[in-house]
Amino acid sequence: MIRRYTTGPLNNLTEKDKTVSKDIVVNALNQNQRVNAKVRIKVYALNGKKKLIHNAAFIVKPNASTYNSFFVGNAKQYEVQFSTDHLKVHFASFGISPKDRFVAAHRVINSELTRIV
Repeated sequence: MIRRYTTGPLNNLTEKDKTVSKDIVVNALNQNQRVNAKVRIKVYALNGKKKLIHNAAFIVKPNASTYNSFFVGNAKQYEVQFSTDHLKVHFASFGISPKDRFVAAHRVINSELTRIV
């Protein structure tokens, strides 16, 4: 069974219309000891109409993790969706500022994700 999760909408502009995160880094951790996990990451720009801007699929080996980074600098708001075919996969998403620093407001860890049913 495929499990899907979302960060929900994340605002990507300051009060002065400056970009908060130019990139995001997403992590996938497969805690299964024997089986590969299929993972898909979708990133949507929410500049009014929802538009898919990134769509990446990959395999995470048993007891291993991987990460990918994606540009979101043109998105006024964005959403990250994660899907997997395994129960023991955990996800996280982190924003990276234009000055290459982590953005605390754009840190969404596994326990904060909303399951899409």
